[in-house]
Amino acid sequence: MVGLSVVLSLRVLGFFKAIPYTSLDRLLKVAWIGFIVNTISGSSLFAAQATTYVHNVQFLLKMSLVFLGAIFVAWLQAIVKDAGSWNIETGAPGLARFVASAAIVAWFGATVTGRLIAYLS
Repeated sequence: MVGLSVVLSLRVLGFFKAIPYTSLDRLLKVAWIGFIVNTISGSSLFAAQATTYVHNVQFLLKMSLVFLGAIFVAWLQAIVKDAGSWNIETGAPGLARFVASAAIVAWFGATVTGRLIAYLS
């Protein structure tokens, strides 16, 4: 999910212009399945050490950022459905660029805080 949503976000921000939005949309459907599988397996891992993780600031921040990242990707996916009507010269509208940037920041933050869990616990 993270890799593909970052590619979609970068595409909205003007990079990878050769990649059509429709191909990214098809791949995102598969990414959502992977996200659901990861959510289920992550819930199982959380349950094994819930009392430890529920008080871990890095874990709580990571989960908040993952939740925000998923919201931003779903929002961006809905916005991109109208990409055919966007002006080719000006690119994506301001809201799309804002959501794409927010998604990148959320996923980057989730990745960094996820790595910090092992070191700052």
